[in-house]
Amino acid sequence: MRTRAGKYIYVAERLSRRIKAGDYHLQKLPAERDLAAEVGVSHATARKAIQKLLDEGLLIRLANGRLAVRRNDEGEDGPIKTQIALLVPAWESREVTRWHVAISQLAARFKVAVRTVYYAHLDDPLVFSTLDRFDGTFFLPIPDDIPPHFMAKFLSAPRPVVVLSNNWTEHGVPSVRLHPPVAVQKLLDHLLAQGHQRIDCFNVQPVGSALQALMSQWNLWRAARGLDGVMINEPVSPFEETLQVAYNVIAKRIRDGKFDTTAMLCTTERDAAGAMRAIADAGMQVGKDVAVCTIDGSGRAEYAIPSLTSLEAPDPAPYIAVCLEWMLAGKDRQWKGPMLVEPDKIELAVRQSTVPDIDSQVPPQRVRMSQTEPTPV
Repeated sequence: MRTRAGKYIYVAERLSRRIKAGDYHLQKLPAERDLAAEVGVSHATARKAIQKLLDEGLLIRLANGRLAVRRNDEGEDGPIKTQIALLVPAWESREVTRWHVAISQLAARFKVAVRTVYYAHLDDPLVFSTLDRFDGTFFLPIPDDIPPHFMAKFLSAPRPVVVLSNNWTEHGVPSVRLHPPVAVQKLLDHLLAQGHQRIDCFNVQPVGSALQALMSQWNLWRAARGLDGVMINEPVSPFEETLQVAYNVIAKRIRDGKFDTTAMLCTTERDAAGAMRAIADAGMQVGKDVAVCTIDGSGRAEYAIPSLTSLEAPDPAPYIAVCLEWMLAGKDRQWKGPMLVEPDKIELAVRQSTVPDIDSQVPPQRVRMSQTEPTPV
């Protein structure tokens, strides 16, 4: 049982953990009486705990008497680490996980604290409170129409922001994109080299600007070579599961006699997985009867049955590091070089879904992106 003298220390420690985790960047610091009621101590004990945090420099008292979490002067060390937000749509996806892991792994190196913040839609007040309160934000846009008022408010954010998986450089926003649209041509050239004269493009993901650019590359490449192919584009609503939808779309086309391609370019690994199962259930063999490949090989493509030909997902860490250096450069920060940070080379991993006997031709190997340096800041 805690002594009366130790109660305020316990309360101060709880508040300290919350402050350092960025909890009060997402909600207001409670008033002394509200805090006392929440943790079950007297007002006097809560006041003593707050005074301890004021003495330690974790809190400051504003001119109006209210309390606030102390914000580090930009680029300076202090009792609170620089707070970086990863602001992402509130759905589970490999893409979100990939960014989260990359940024979290760099946190110790850059001496920052990272907090993942989930938003439901672009007009969610949480989007703008995050941009206002955190020291820097990595923002993954939802694939949806941008509300008219959104961009003006977004561009007026008081602290540095980097957009992920999209190119917003036309708005003056630094952006990181791991799959340049032009890289799609590697997959298409591979399918053409295998003798395919019709290559369909398949997508059930919500279509934003980034995905639209990738699909446009398929259409331009196909038209330039005079090849056949149809766009099978049946995007789900945001937050809807895509794997079952991908299976259903291809299964229905097969039943309706509308599936007569020999090659498919899928926008994501999950789209490809659903399509391959539908093809197999219809008695066809992936790789021999229909070649299937995906733009986004997120690490599981080589373990599919058959293994899935894909563009390999590059390691995001070098590109995130460039952005963190810029965010932490202080008030005089300036972005140097192209504002779009992306790989200049992505490896193509050819597997059984397009070349069924590849394992008998060469020893199995896991191909990864060649490490190329992004444009320095």
